[in-house]
Amino acid sequence: MDPIPGAWFWRPKPVALPRMRLFCFPYAGANAMVFRTWVAQLPPDVELVAAQLPGRGPRIREAPITRLQPLMEALGQALAPSRIPFVMFGHSMGGLVAFALCHWLRANGFRAPMHLFISGRRAAQFPDSLPPGKLTDEYILSCIRRYGGTPASVLAEPGLMELILPVFRADFELLRSYRHVPAEPLDAPLTALGGVKDDMVQPAHLEGWREHTKGPFALRILEGDHFFLHSAEAAVLRVVGQAFEGVSRGEV
Repeated sequence: MDPIPGAWFWRPKPVALPRMRLFCFPYAGANAMVFRTWVAQLPPDVELVAAQLPGRGPRIREAPITRLQPLMEALGQALAPSRIPFVMFGHSMGGLVAFALCHWLRANGFRAPMHLFISGRRAAQFPDSLPPGKLTDEYILSCIRRYGGTPASVLAEPGLMELILPVFRADFELLRSYRHVPAEPLDAPLTALGGVKDDMVQPAHLEGWREHTKGPFALRILEGDHFFLHSAEAAVLRVVGQAFEGVSRGEV
C-alpha cells in the first residue's frame, strides 16, 4: 500500500489500491472530521485523505502551528512519498494551505495534483482583514459567530470553548502572518468555489484565483453561505468528482 503517515493525514476508509486520492484541508478551527461524510459519495476506488493539524482531534495535546512555512514543511514531507495521482481540496483557510502546499511541492521537485479546488477563500493576493495586535477571546468569538460554522451548543459550553479558542487563535495568526509573494502560476487546473450568500468572499475575490494557474480555470458559485461545503455538499462533490473522470489506476 502506498504510504501516507497517520499523524498528519486521516483516512476514514482506507483503499488498498486507490485509483486516485482526494486530499482535503479543513477551515480554521476545524479538524479532519469535517470531511467524514464525503466518503460515502466518492467512487469506491478514490481514497479520501484529510489533513489532521496539531491542536485538534487526536492531536489536541500538540501546540497548534501559527506560521504557514513550518506547516508546509510538515505536510509536504508527509504527502510527498505518495505515488498515487491526487486531487486537492481546501476550504477557507484550507484553501490557502492547499495552494501554498502546491507551490511547496513544485519547489521541492515533487508531483503536482491533477486538480486544485479552492473553496470559500479569496485569492492569495487579497489579504485577510484580521486586526493587528492581540487576538482577544472576544474578537475570536465574534468571528466564530459571524462565520456561523460552530453550533450554538458548542459556543455555550465553557469547557469546549477552552479547547477551541487556542486553535482558532493559532489559525487566525497563521492567516494574519501570511504575505503573498508573486510566483509563477501553477500548472494544475484550478477551480474556485463560492457560496452565493457568502458575504465574506465575493465573486471578484474568487475570480482572482485565475491568475494562479497556467491550466484551465473555472469558477463555480453554489447555494449557501460561507459553509456551503456542508449545506451544498452533494453539489460540491459533483464539481470535485469531475477531476476523477478518465483517470485509470496507475496513471501518472
